[in-house]
Amino acid sequence: MPKNTSSKVGTGTSKAKLSNVLKPKNMTLQEWQIKLRKNAAESEGLAPSADCDEHLGRCYRVVNPATRASYELYYYGKGHPLNRCSCMDFKTSRLCTCKHLEAVELSVSSRGGSVRPVRYPEEMTLLYVDYSREPRFALYFGNPSRKLKALASGLFDKDNRLSADSPNLTSLNDFIAAARSCDECFEVTEDAAELLAASLSSASRRRKLDEIFSKGDTWLKEIFRPGIVPYKYQTDGIKFASCAGNCIIADEMGLGKTIQAIGTAALLNKLGYVSSILVVCPTSLKYQWLREIQKFTEHGALVVEGKPFQRRNAYEQEGYLFKIVSYNALSNDAKSSYSKLQFDMVIMDEVQRLKNWNTQAAKGARKLKSDYRVILTGTPLENKLEELYSIVQLVDQNILGPYYLFRHNHILTDASGKVTGYTGLNAISDTLSPVLLRRRKADVNLQLPGRMDKNLFVVMTRQQMDFHEEFRGAVARIVFKWKKYHFLSETDRRRLLLLLSQMRMVCDSTFILDQSSRYDTKVDEVLQIVSDVVSSGDEKLVVFSQWERMTRLIAAGLDDAGIGYANLNGSVPSSRRKELIDEFTDNPDVKVFLSTDAGSTGLNLQAASYVINVDLPWNPAVLEQRIGRVYRIGQERKIQVINMVAPGTIEEQMLCKLDFKASMAEGVLDGGADEVSLGDSRIQQIVDEFDFSEPSDNSLAAEPDAPVAMLQPKAHEGEIPDAVTGNEFEDSDAGAPEVQTAAPADSDDPCDKVIREGASFIEGLASVLSDPEQTLRLVDKVVREDPESGELSVKLPIKGKQNLLKLVGMLSAIGKLSGE
Repeated sequence: MPKNTSSKVGTGTSKAKLSNVLKPKNMTLQEWQIKLRKNAAESEGLAPSADCDEHLGRCYRVVNPATRASYELYYYGKGHPLNRCSCMDFKTSRLCTCKHLEAVELSVSSRGGSVRPVRYPEEMTLLYVDYSREPRFALYFGNPSRKLKALASGLFDKDNRLSADSPNLTSLNDFIAAARSCDECFEVTEDAAELLAASLSSASRRRKLDEIFSKGDTWLKEIFRPGIVPYKYQTDGIKFASCAGNCIIADEMGLGKTIQAIGTAALLNKLGYVSSILVVCPTSLKYQWLREIQKFTEHGALVVEGKPFQRRNAYEQEGYLFKIVSYNALSNDAKSSYSKLQFDMVIMDEVQRLKNWNTQAAKGARKLKSDYRVILTGTPLENKLEELYSIVQLVDQNILGPYYLFRHNHILTDASGKVTGYTGLNAISDTLSPVLLRRRKADVNLQLPGRMDKNLFVVMTRQQMDFHEEFRGAVARIVFKWKKYHFLSETDRRRLLLLLSQMRMVCDSTFILDQSSRYDTKVDEVLQIVSDVVSSGDEKLVVFSQWERMTRLIAAGLDDAGIGYANLNGSVPSSRRKELIDEFTDNPDVKVFLSTDAGSTGLNLQAASYVINVDLPWNPAVLEQRIGRVYRIGQERKIQVINMVAPGTIEEQMLCKLDFKASMAEGVLDGGADEVSLGDSRIQQIVDEFDFSEPSDNSLAAEPDAPVAMLQPKAHEGEIPDAVTGNEFEDSDAGAPEVQTAAPADSDDPCDKVIREGASFIEGLASVLSDPEQTLRLVDKVVREDPESGELSVKLPIKGKQNLLKLVGMLSAIGKLSGE
């Protein structure tokens, strides 16, 4: 997808800029996009060089000076139908040009240009791919024989075109053989040969699968272990994915997407189509996937982890059909030239992580080469329609058309180019039906256990409310500035986001803010619910909080009450997470699974009957991910979901925001409302959806005012400080803002405080350095490479120049002391 930047017109410094987002009124959509590519050819310094093709005469090569990527081009003059480039933009933009072709044309048109157009050999007849719409086969006649024309007339339409999925495609191979025998000047381009081979292979695979499926479901016994019988809708999912070859399974959370992906891979392996399969998933799910593969099939599976050379060896190790790797490791390996990132089939789990097109994880995923792809996500659309487009690109780069056209047809903007809403959402769902399969719990013929949702309003203490209203007042001042000037500085924008986070944190406990004072009511409420459930029977609970510091308080309360629990947060190594899940599932004394959002995706926590959300996330998809760990296929218990909400606070207002985001996802995926309004901008959205105008009178504050007795949180093995976490499910209070409140009794001496914080930092650093994968991520975060000189430097965040001067002075003083 294009970046939201601007391009210069020409090389002169005084020329106007052309927006990459907003189309000029005096240009058509296509003219605007072609002009952007012309500008890119100039600004990026793309210089073509002449080359030679044995059959078609002169061709050209363009090397991108920034990436060193090389592209082969044929240019026969402006607008010639046989102009083509090997880059992906030419094949998907439907403009019949790209910045590389524009670079050739600029060189041709300039007086000092080094290249010139060549004339297409008049005697040649060429079978090529027409990319002006979805890829189609096309014939370009030079001086064909009468027999060749007769052969073509029975296969191609009047425009000499043939669709890549035409029923006549099977006859194209025969046509090529006959054409070559009757006309020695007939040629087939390389991309046409590749498209034909892929199309014929796909058609052959579908015929073979249809024959197998017509004989009933006996094939299931050949791919799954004895006793494994998928539900009918899961069997339908395997059929859909194996026939599609490249697809997205977007079933709701808990419907068993994993077994459908594994079944698809095992079936294609059984039929001889795939012999190497790579599963890409979040770090926390690597061993979950290993367990599921071993549970459902008899195939070997290997987790790819460790240091770079260990991962390289694992990729190349034989004897395993499945290799499993995390998104983080994949993004690092994609940068290295040693990794053979090519597999017959790729399965990507929780692929909503790749919704941002330019992240390292998304770039690494796009570098994977495979013939088949199965993409898994319960939330293909979380916040923006652009995210769905980014995910679909992983399986089919043509089905939604070029991004500029998709944006024009479905994304509503104001005069400045800012997104205001979406339209035509149901049409997108219809367009994606060949590659996207989505079922809801209500759609499948299953008797799922009942689920009851309850919003439990828990009143805060007066101290919490005081903090909340102080933050609300600061937000109100920034909002007033926005309303008055419709502009905020970068400092104000960062402060606004910080204040909103602080408002949410204090709804749980002031301990999250400073770890010194502790005023809260939710902890006692959670402990009371847990106590009632445990005392009444053998049911278990899952307790989620976004803030790791909140889970510390709950853990300490469970310790005091003598209630067994498993505790998962971002500092727990992925290798230990399976042990925690097994302990919670199998140990009758472990009643509670206490987790941050590190455990909200992919994990199976069906042993529970209750889900307690101590706080609400911004995104409804995250909330459903939490619940989906318990409420899923195979669950035999009735599930009660309890959402804790502090009344009269930002949490209560967030309920409406969650409903808004859910409505947009339903419009695209579930046939809901076809159009949704977003507001003028993200800031304007905050202004419109949240009320910061009048401060509360604290009437909702709970009594008494005295702080809750401080609990001593349990020291967990391998725990690292909040600000140093190497896990991709980074807990949200990592680096949480420190707010000065009442200091604990043992913190009067500044030296003691330095020692305590220093010990905590060293403990955290040791934990990170004990894990090779986290060590590499830490190095990536602090080491910077100069793109011109290649020199390396260490970059650490220091707040303000004065702090830097103090640090230099301190080091100088230490040096003098050591010298003495």
